[in-house]
Formats: sequence, structure tokens, C-alpha cells
Amino acid sequence: MKRFIKAGVCVLLAASMTGALCACSAGQDESWKDKGYDLSLPQLGEDGWYMVFEDDFEGERLNEGIRFGESYTGSREIWTTSPHAIRWESNDPDKPEQACWWCPEAVSLRDENLVITSGYESDHECDGECPAEGRFTGGIETRRITGDQNSNKGQSDELLFSQAFGYFETRVKLPDADGMWSAFWLQSSNMRKPAAEGVDGTEIDVFESAFRRSGGTKMGHALLWNGYGEFADSEAYITELDESLYGDWHTFALKWTPEYYVFYIDGEATWASDGGGVSHVKEFLRLTCEIDAGDKWGPHGQKIGAFNTEEKSEFLVDYIKVWQNSGYEQYVIDDSSFAGTLDTEG
Repeated sequence: MKRFIKAGVCVLLAASMTGALCACSAGQDESWKDKGYDLSLPQLGEDGWYMVFEDDFEGERLNEGIRFGESYTGSREIWTTSPHAIRWESNDPDKPEQACWWCPEAVSLRDENLVITSGYESDHECDGECPAEGRFTGGIETRRITGDQNSNKGQSDELLFSQAFGYFETRVKLPDADGMWSAFWLQSSNMRKPAAEGVDGTEIDVFESAFRRSGGTKMGHALLWNGYGEFADSEAYITELDESLYGDWHTFALKWTPEYYVFYIDGEATWASDGGGVSHVKEFLRLTCEIDAGDKWGPHGQKIGAFNTEEKSEFLVDYIKVWQNSGYEQYVIDDSSFAGTLDTEG
């Protein structure tokens, strides 16, 4: 992998998949604070900000406790579980049980929280094609793949909910376990077209929790565009805080404007960028967990350790909020405006 490395910031010139490895130096480049970005948190009901939906995950199943804004006219069933299929093949062909599988059985609601359970099972049973033995976890998202679940590429997505620009916030308790990470991210099917840099779609990783073994005080944000093939490009940032982010509740948020992105942890701006030229197309939401494929590596070049096959871990989500700004709506561009083919078709 060819990459350009700056202090605290990694710009990958080629990447093959989400979670592509990159290495960062220990110092932090905080020049983003001086680029004129508005780093303030939006206030609901002020300066054009209005609620699209807020979900506290009340009830017994997904989609029961969502509160929609007055102007919302879309589907009331916006969440589904992540593709019921293999996520990462095992790095060791002699140990297929080290593969990571996404399974709906890993997703549940309990005590008004979304719970994603990750663990190793030797007697797994479900309605899909999961093996009886392996590593299982999952996620939720606001799109459904209408074709082959194993493709997980996004060529034939049914978007249950999608939005360009706005404010996206979640309150979570990170899984306190080695060999895995959780994430809150936005993605566009069009992002896989190497056509217009990040303007026609950018994977926006609000956070990726791959830093438990380095003290738990760091967190990664990332932007990836032009697909995951030979034209792929990205920018990532590792921020360091004063206390560990593991073991307690924390909020992670994104303010996405037509000109730049701002990332927040517990209400404080931790990075801002206009990397890729800023996506102008609608994107779907994802809250997921992933387990390493036996190599003990995670995103942002982090050595995340061996996954404990004797214990299960939980990723808890208290809520997610999605707002929009009336001043941004005029800048949305439809996917169909962009030419090109998916990186999987070239």
C-alpha cells in the first residue's frame, strides 16, 4: 500500500477496503483548527437546523421508537441489520473459523439500548448461511442489499433512509475487547465510482474504535473516496484525548456541510476537513462491529490484539440523532448526475 503520512494525518493513495491500514506518527497536526471552519455544535431550532429523526431504541425491535421531524416524509422503517454474510475471510486458510461474519442474531434491543454482541461460537444457528463455528458480530444500517448479500458492495442497494449534509450524533459504550472494533459511518453506493473524487460519494467514518491497546485515549476519523480499487484515495486523522474512551458512555458526531466536515467527541471538535472535495450525494448510515480475521490488525494501522474466543463483548448504542439544515438542501446532487462505473465493474 502506497501512502503519504503527515503528523496525526494519514492520506492513503491506494486502499483496498474499509479499514485499510495506515500508519500515523505520534504528533498531531492541528492546522485544521486554523482553516476557517465553523467548529461550533449546531443548535436545534436555530440557524436553519431542524430534526429529521431521533431514535432512542425503545421497544422490542428496530424501528419502534423513532421520533421523526414534522417535515419528514420518508419510510418509517429505516433500519435493517447489516448484510447477513461473511465480512472478512480468515487470513489463514487452515483456520476458516477466524473469519468474521455479520449475522442478525448478534443485534438486539435491551433496556432501551441497541446491543451488538460479538463472540466466537462453535454451535451457531441462524436462518442464513453462517457456519456453525466462527466469529460472529453485526450491525445496523439504513440500506438493504437487494442482490447478493455476500457481495456487500452496494451495487444494488435499497436505501431505506439517506441524507446529504446535516448533523449526525450517537451516544455509545464501546466494546472493551481486543481483536475488534466498532464504528459509526456513512456511505454512498456511488462512492464506488472513481469519477468525481469525493463529491459523488465519500465513506465518512465518524469514529473507528481500534485504540484500546494503546491506552484507549485515541480515536480515529476517516474519509475514503473513489472506491476501494486502484483509484482509491483517503484521509484519516487520529485524535488523542485526556481520558480513556472505553468503559463509559461517550458521544460521537459529524457536522457535514457542503464545504467541509467537522467531527466531534463529547461535544468537542476533534477534526475538520474538506478531503475529497466533500460529498454532495445522499448517504446511508451504519453502526457496526467488526472482528479481525486472525491477523490482529485493525483500521488506522492499529495492532488490536487477539480476539478472545472465550468471552463475548457488547457494543451499546443509547441513541442516534439526525438533523438537517435548510440552508444546505439546495446543494444536494443526485447520484444519476455522475458518470462512470463501480470499481467492482472495471
